[in-house]
Amino acid sequence: MRILTLLFLFLSNPLFASFQMNVRMQQSYTHIINLEFEAANKLLHIEQIEHPDNGILVLHQNYIDFLTILIGEEKEFFSTAKDLKSDRIDFMQDGDDSSPYYLYAQAEVHLQWAFARIKFEEYLTAAYEIQKAYSLLEKNQEQFPDFKLNIKGLGLLHTLVGAIPEKYQWIVSLVGMEGSVELGLSELKSLLKDEDMEMYHSEVIFLTAFLQLNMTNDEIAYKQLLDDIGSKYSDNYLLNFAAARLSHALGENDLCVKVLENRPVAEGRYPFYYLDYLQAMSYLYTLDYEKSEMYFNRFLKGFKGNNYIKSAYQKLAWISFLQGEDNNYFELVKAKGIASIDEDKVALKEANSAIKNKYHTHSWLLRTRLLYDGGYYDEALLEISSVKILKKYSGFYDEYWYRLARIKSKLNYEDVVVITNYQKSYDLGIADNQSTSYYAPMSALQIGLIYEKQDKLKQAKIYFEKCLSFSDFDYERGIHQKAKVGLVRVTN
Repeated sequence: MRILTLLFLFLSNPLFASFQMNVRMQQSYTHIINLEFEAANKLLHIEQIEHPDNGILVLHQNYIDFLTILIGEEKEFFSTAKDLKSDRIDFMQDGDDSSPYYLYAQAEVHLQWAFARIKFEEYLTAAYEIQKAYSLLEKNQEQFPDFKLNIKGLGLLHTLVGAIPEKYQWIVSLVGMEGSVELGLSELKSLLKDEDMEMYHSEVIFLTAFLQLNMTNDEIAYKQLLDDIGSKYSDNYLLNFAAARLSHALGENDLCVKVLENRPVAEGRYPFYYLDYLQAMSYLYTLDYEKSEMYFNRFLKGFKGNNYIKSAYQKLAWISFLQGEDNNYFELVKAKGIASIDEDKVALKEANSAIKNKYHTHSWLLRTRLLYDGGYYDEALLEISSVKILKKYSGFYDEYWYRLARIKSKLNYEDVVVITNYQKSYDLGIADNQSTSYYAPMSALQIGLIYEKQDKLKQAKIYFEKCLSFSDFDYERGIHQKAKVGLVRVTN
């Protein structure tokens, strides 16, 4: 269908593309953001017949492909769809350059494909597309300063550029890119308050939540975003995802469960199987093994991509272990999925160790971890207080002190007590130079964040740098990202 559409566009007369955000295109956009691709395609088909020269038609076709790739992660679809990009850009470039959509639409296509390529590790091409999108949006902002959609893309790019540490800023300066996390997020948030941008509210809040969660440690901002979403999470998959992630980050697992249990009906929407994974995790945090296992299996049965597969089997192995059952889930961790994202890399490493040495951990510490991750801090403290002797579990002391520090931090113990516990975990990690666990670097990150909050910026800088001095450890990418952003904040 997409190839036929492009042929129709190029063979139709006139070839000069206009950009008409008419009522039909507004409706199709709303359907797309709701992942109602069938309904959107029906409208796009009518538009193709009546206005084949409409460049917005091509932009919205690209939106569908982009979201299909981002959510479905199917390699075959990605390989087929990416061949359409250049024709879409060419069609837009032959369009009406007096329209504010002329450069904006091209930038959106470049930006969408950059993120699609990152999903499949085509980083070099993605870097070029990000720079191209930035250049087009900057130019469009100069020509049409009142065209508010420019801010959507620029806010995203300014945030990403601002997260790059100072010593690498020369690279982005070389290609003319500037920004900061604060600037980018403030630009996106300004759109959330703009009545003229109401149609784009769901997309903007999704982007803002994604960036806020990955670039900051701002619980006040998380709460505000949750308030902005309100009950809309029951009508839109993207907002359901955002609300679930935000509530989890705030330690409100009961709310997370409620959000996911009240997700939109699946009929008529592109399936978002990752929500099953999140729901399985939310039940696991309550130690409801039966429901958790059911949703992990639902995710594994429906999802055709590769990410989080190993992680799901790892969690099934945990459930079996905590119930005192033998299983072959670690063998499935090795056999299924790929190890591209941190969660899957950690799962594979644990599986290799478990198969070689027989899986062993401290069940109290594992339950403590799950309860903490769900925000059940009193229960987690009670669980970890049950740990009397760890000697037969050699190498677990760094985890013990780390988890104790995390819990006490959430229960508002004095900073000196929390830092002391983190420091013990950090020191044990330093002493064990063979360790690839995340407890020591994460402890350094957390100490840095505490000092930053106390306005002791020199000490904060030291600990962010200590965190960044570690390499080849679990969850390295995400932990280093937060340390890099922290370093930028305290340095500037």
